[in-house]
Amino acid sequence: MRSKLPVIVLFLLLCFSCTKEKENRNLTNYSGQVSIDIPSQTFDVNLQIAYTPHYSTPTDSLQFFIHENARIKKCEASGLLKFEENPGPNKVKTLTLYFKNELNTPLDIKLEYSSQLKAEDAPWGIDKISENWVELSVNSAWLPVLSSFDLYFTADMEVDLKTEKELELISSGSSKKTAKNKFEIHNTVPQIDLVLIGSHSFYRNDQENTTIYDHKKDNGRAAFMSDISKKSHQWLNRNFGSSKELPEVKLAIAPRNESGYARKNFIVLSNSISVNDTLHFVNFITHEFAHFWSSGANPQTAHRWLDESVAEYIAFKYIQKEYNADAFSTFLSRIEKEAPQLPPVYKPEITGPPPHAVMYRKGVGKLHHLEKMIGEKALFAFLNKWFTYEKKDTETFLNLLGELQGEDVAKNFRAELGK
Repeated sequence: MRSKLPVIVLFLLLCFSCTKEKENRNLTNYSGQVSIDIPSQTFDVNLQIAYTPHYSTPTDSLQFFIHENARIKKCEASGLLKFEENPGPNKVKTLTLYFKNELNTPLDIKLEYSSQLKAEDAPWGIDKISENWVELSVNSAWLPVLSSFDLYFTADMEVDLKTEKELELISSGSSKKTAKNKFEIHNTVPQIDLVLIGSHSFYRNDQENTTIYDHKKDNGRAAFMSDISKKSHQWLNRNFGSSKELPEVKLAIAPRNESGYARKNFIVLSNSISVNDTLHFVNFITHEFAHFWSSGANPQTAHRWLDESVAEYIAFKYIQKEYNADAFSTFLSRIEKEAPQLPPVYKPEITGPPPHAVMYRKGVGKLHHLEKMIGEKALFAFLNKWFTYEKKDTETFLNLLGELQGEDVAKNFRAELGK
């Protein structure tokens, strides 16, 4: 994901369906109601989190990020001793729940809170509540998300948009209109958050595997995006859909000139999309589609290169094969020149996420080096296997590489990452 986003969004990226039955709690589920009063730019949330422990190390507390304006009215859970609120980064605060026992079984958490989201409350102008455009995501932490950013959940929410003007609502899940400005949202694809986008009108364009929602009518842009998205979608599934195929995707174009993001098969784009810049859009959309598979690394750690470098490598391989054979070699030449001045992609002692240039350029160069070592076919096969792994860190990646391609290959690639 490449955009000018605050820290909380830069940590995001980014898949499998699950049952909604509470007795089969393989995944955490968020359910409840949200009422959004548009004139006052406020919202009220009644939320139940059916939490499934996902840490290998036992813990007796959970720390969430939630918007700093949130006023907690109720916080209940079995075995809850107390909860604390403290200031956090980028317009959020921490909400920490302390329990009397370690959390090793499913747990229901009930939260009720209200909040306000004015323009100054959402950095970078992404999330907003206005008469013409409503957008809520993890950027504003309108829903509580674990501060570790590693909890993927399904969602079932009822949404009520309180305003005189009739609005439509789309989301990172499915959206069903039940009455004027009332909607049911169901998200069966596990994600880091639940995105809601409302507008008085969406210009919808349906094509094979892709639906585009634009805030304005632009037939030329819709045709441009549909054609590129369809071809990218098909190529990705042919090459990386062996374990799970990329489903139909939704593209939403927001009325702003910067900042886009992806949630598996739901992508939000800025209004700056240009039909005159084909390769840039191909790269962007294929990179974001690739995050359907290339995701899951802890974004607060050095392992984040795995998600971003792999997605960018895949995007350039697609461009190389289908659009411009020289584009990747030109990109690699640039990397070769700047790589010595950049930090290593990965060493075990590195803490914190790598710089942008490392994730989106140097890491891609290292994957190309691995391709030269084992061949493109073998690397694609390796990535298909890697995408099935739940634990996404560099040591697991290298161990799998050693199993499939030999310890010498893994040892050499580890050395490359450390240069």
